[in-house]
Amino acid sequence: MRRFWILQGLRLAGLGLALAGAMAIAGTLNLNQAQGAVLLIGGAVAFFFLPVLMAKHWKAKG
Repeated sequence: MRRFWILQGLRLAGLGLALAGAMAIAGTLNLNQAQGAVLLIGGAVAFFFLPVLMAKHWKAKG
């Protein structure tokens, strides 16, 4: 159950980063568009790929 909540926390953090990046690109946050793009891409990677990679790592480990 602990691992499930860790994966959900990663997804939530990725969603938050992607949202902050989109807001920065739109001009709502006080960041430039390049920083917003980095946040958006990093958030998308964290949302879609990190939980999958961690689950595979945990399965392979034991």
